[in-house]
Amino acid sequence: MVGNYCTQKTRHALLLVPLFLAATSAIGQEQPIQEDTLTVTAERFPVEEKGSPRFITVVSSEQLEESGANTLVDGLRRSGGFGYTAFAPLGISHGGMNSTLPIRGVKDGELVLVNGVPVQGAAGHAYDLNTIPIDQIERVEILKGAASTLYGADAMSGVINIITKKTQEESAVQGSVEFGNEGYQNHSISAVMPGVNIGFNYQHLDALDEISRSFSRKYHYDLDNTDKYGWNVNARILDHLYLDYLGSYYTTGFHKYYDRNSKADEGTNQDAIKHFLDLRYETDSFRAKAFGLYDEMQRDEYTALDEPEDTNKNYNFGLEGDYKVELSDWAFNLGGDWTYRGADYNNKYGEHHRNDYALFMQVKKTFWDQFTATLGAREQFIDGESGTADYDRFLPSLGLVYQATANLNLFANAGKAFRAPTFNNLYYRSSFIIGNPELGPEEGWTYEAGVKYDNPMLRLRLALFSMQYEDKIEIDRSAGYPNTYFNATDYESTGIEWDLGISPFVQQGGWAEDLSLRLAGYWADPTAEDTSGAEYQTGAKLQTSVGLNYLTEPLTMDLNCQLLSSRERNLDSSTIVNFYAKYRLWKGYLTFGVDNIFDDEVQVSGNLLEDASNQYLYYGVGRLVKLGYSLSF
Repeated sequence: MVGNYCTQKTRHALLLVPLFLAATSAIGQEQPIQEDTLTVTAERFPVEEKGSPRFITVVSSEQLEESGANTLVDGLRRSGGFGYTAFAPLGISHGGMNSTLPIRGVKDGELVLVNGVPVQGAAGHAYDLNTIPIDQIERVEILKGAASTLYGADAMSGVINIITKKTQEESAVQGSVEFGNEGYQNHSISAVMPGVNIGFNYQHLDALDEISRSFSRKYHYDLDNTDKYGWNVNARILDHLYLDYLGSYYTTGFHKYYDRNSKADEGTNQDAIKHFLDLRYETDSFRAKAFGLYDEMQRDEYTALDEPEDTNKNYNFGLEGDYKVELSDWAFNLGGDWTYRGADYNNKYGEHHRNDYALFMQVKKTFWDQFTATLGAREQFIDGESGTADYDRFLPSLGLVYQATANLNLFANAGKAFRAPTFNNLYYRSSFIIGNPELGPEEGWTYEAGVKYDNPMLRLRLALFSMQYEDKIEIDRSAGYPNTYFNATDYESTGIEWDLGISPFVQQGGWAEDLSLRLAGYWADPTAEDTSGAEYQTGAKLQTSVGLNYLTEPLTMDLNCQLLSSRERNLDSSTIVNFYAKYRLWKGYLTFGVDNIFDDEVQVSGNLLEDASNQYLYYGVGRLVKLGYSLSF
């Protein structure tokens, strides 16, 4: 196994040689800059990505689709630059243990937004991106690095902002069907009318054996049939006034089997429903939002009749507003927000809530037509319920951009981050983990500097970063089960991130001009100190995605590979190769995809340390072959 992975790493290293040579050649050719991508996540109002002092990636719905991804979390994983953990196939939540996308090796540091407002529950900071169908998304904007000045508590290592579909002036109806092995189905239908979008998605996966295994405790889990439903409505009510609604429901189950019948088998049915609603008023200089989220999971352990049903609820609602004004070439962004966060876990710790509110300001000024400075400040308040801690933090940030040439920008930023303990961190009680009510909040700084370069042949984004935290909340596994939480005294991640796109034949004509290469990922050294002061690795050190695309009409093809290496807790490196193609036929496209072409065993989470009190693994899906057809009228 070791030799196999060494061979895989060598092949990926060799891939870097032609990419580096092509990039070096392209940088020497100063050609007119390409049209830049607009992003709202960088400053809460639309700005050019290249002019931002942040490392930002924008992934369109077309890019997600053309990667062959099954779900949103799968599509973002394939886009590069994320770690990935999961506790069931396709990112399905296992009793509230959700799939996650750690940024730069820092787990639980990412803030997830929909249309700029938070959707993570206060109980466990969890999110279910696998429940949002790709065809309901306009684009996803990913900001790397601390963003607490703009987005408050929880934006420790970055922001994932999901932008829903825009309304159109013309009417259209679209539908798609897709089938695969393992009983896989993925079907969608949507209608676009002047001022309104509506959509519905259904996804199914047959029961799977042994999705996880505990080697120490001698048991494994099987997955029942899984059915997921997603629906959306996007409406333009008046000029500048928009309403967005996303809903989802899924049902599945888990069977726990003990080896040699040492204990009675256990079975759990699981159902989850989510609702998200926002009302947005947006102009060029003023934005206001009201929003709400309700998330409920019900789990019934039907093999234990005396075990009460778990009902776990999370609910957020709030308001936020932003105003932009320019005075004598100084651009000001003033804003404030309030979010009520509540959770009710009936069999774990009951109901808890808190209020987050803040005022912030950002000032931006360009000097000598080439140098732009952005200074931000936020006063963040967290008002806990009676008898719990309150927090008040000042969160500054500074960003610098220097336009060296028409094609080349240099950027740097520094920002302070902050995150309060979740209710699960404080109060949770089970046989596996218990909360620690003495926990303090996490806080720290991110420092980043890099380059952004564009010409018709090359798009390069490169950044060096250092993320340094105090009191980062980690799991203490030193005393065995039940685990608990503690504040790590020293936690950091230092490394480099890249996003490189090459179109080597774009100016030569012929079929080859539609070929492109993309390489995106990071190398980092994420470490923390345990309760005894010893240093240990907290996340994967290397993640990169390599993609070869042929994008034209009538044929589109995408071959992509995700490599995750030097992982925490002795987990094996993984290399997943996927293929997707579509060919235009009457009123639509015939689609074909293969996930995990070589049917490799993929460890998506677990612990294989020799001194672990429980050595266990969760596995990804094996080879999945899919065939579909999409229609548009």
